Amino acid sequence: MSETLSRPTRHIDMTHHDTGAQREKLAELISKFRTAMLTTLDAAGHMSSRPMTPLGDGFDGAFWFATEIDNAAVQAIQSQASVNVSFMHEGDNHYVSASGRGHIVTDRAEIERLWSPALSVFFKGGKDDPRVCLIRVDVTEADYWDGPGNLLTKLAFFATVATTGNHEALSDTGSVKL
Repeated sequence: MSETLSRPTRHIDMTHHDTGAQREKLAELISKFRTAMLTTLDAAGHMSSRPMTPLGDGFDGAFWFATEIDNAAVQAIQSQASVNVSFMHEGDNHYVSASGRGHIVTDRAEIERLWSPALSVFFKGGKDDPRVCLIRVDVTEADYWDGPGNLLTKLAFFATVATTGNHEALSDTGSVKL
């Protein structure tokens, strides 16, 4: 793991910073990702992560995922609602980790609202299949790391850190409470 990622996240005191700006930064980073890792905790205390595709037009404080009602993630959320959603794009050096509470949603109107034709690849019965449900994750806290992405900015970052000792010179990290 690179030096830039092994340092602790700089926590932001939301009473002294623009919360709206931090949420916008988080939403901007999240919009760059196409796949998330949803981590759940089962009744026996075992964590399990699985790739999921976020649904919807943008991050508004919640993530939505489509799955089937008999999926292990659904069972885990029903026994322990605390979940984590993480995103990684190593090439651009963008990372997000969001904690929250998972909820199972079977409302057909919500499924219709969030459905896209691409989901038919995963659900043979389509949006009308009674086994299709949604997982909504209401985010309570998120950490992000937005570091230098291309080779030139990475080299500039390493040179700046080497000469100044300032690890935060070209990267942005923070925590957002929602």
